[in-house]
Amino acid sequence: MNAEQLNQALQMTISEMSTASTNSMITSNLLSIQLNEQVAENQRLQARVDELEALLDEQTKPAEGE
Repeated sequence: MNAEQLNQALQMTISEMSTASTNSMITSNLLSIQLNEQVAENQRLQARVDELEALLDEQTKPAEGE
């Protein structure tokens, strides 16, 4: 293998590694966005659960004087 072939092989390797790195970063960023959205949805649902539990407690507590 001569120097020109070696340089071409190294350039291809660098290009492939750069592409793989870019793809990994994109995937990581998308997963981060999805995680943040899911956390927000979970918080919204937990707030609704808390609200419904409070309503249930209010409806099922004994009336005063009983």
